[in-house]
Amino acid sequence: MKTLPMFRRVRRALPAILLLLAAGAVRAQDVMGAIVTRDDKRFEGKIVYRAVANVYVVSQSRGSGATVDVEISPAQVKDLVIPEPPGLREAVKAVQDGKTAQAIPVMEAVSQKYAMLRWDDIAGRWLAEAYMKEGKAAETVRACDRVIAANKEAAYKGEMAPLYWQALRKVQRTAKLEDLLDQAVKSGSAEAAAFALIVRGDLLTDKGDNKAALKDGYLRVVTLFRAVRTAQAEALFKAAKAFEQINQGSRAEEMRKRLLTDFGTSTWAQQVKGG
Repeated sequence: MKTLPMFRRVRRALPAILLLLAAGAVRAQDVMGAIVTRDDKRFEGKIVYRAVANVYVVSQSRGSGATVDVEISPAQVKDLVIPEPPGLREAVKAVQDGKTAQAIPVMEAVSQKYAMLRWDDIAGRWLAEAYMKEGKAAETVRACDRVIAANKEAAYKGEMAPLYWQALRKVQRTAKLEDLLDQAVKSGSAEAAAFALIVRGDLLTDKGDNKAALKDGYLRVVTLFRAVRTAQAEALFKAAKAFEQINQGSRAEEMRKRLLTDFGTSTWAQQVKGG
């Protein structure tokens, strides 16, 4: 099935009351759409996913008010055609703006109502970010686990994975985290590998081993993954901090200068500017 974009940019946000109403609407309405099977047959109607049986059920209306249920296994599905849930786009914007209390009810509702129906992975990813911003690591893990139940690779590849790793780190599930970091490095995705190395550095700094954090984490990103610009600012910021801890002020300053020059608008650079 195709992967949908994660709504990096959204133009407008609803007030809190409208977002709550949207969450109610998600719960109340049936999920209507279509399933296209691998033999190019299309089944339209009300769609639900039955987890126990691991099957999609499409309820199709027939004449004189009768309905027929068609069962389709996930292995038969070529594509899911599901309209965007009400309120989801605005809830993403709310998370981006730090208005997590507004967004969480919508994301929770979409995650549950649209389980295995395309939009649950997007809602789960942003729900995880909302919980992380609120400092709720256990809830972040729970939100990520829902997505991972349907997409195992989401635990070590993709936009949600670094959020999952940081949450696992905070709840001290280190053995599981280290296994996922190894998978990410071996995944073939440069972005996944770069962020995995950053988190590996974080684990080493947690142990007070700043030299190893630099050697096996941050500096590997800074030197070997320059093309992964999404990871560079964080790696430079954390490398500077680690150099300070081992009393190498000149190297720390070098990292900060690169951060401010090349990534001056990043949140990591703003932390340096703010002292």
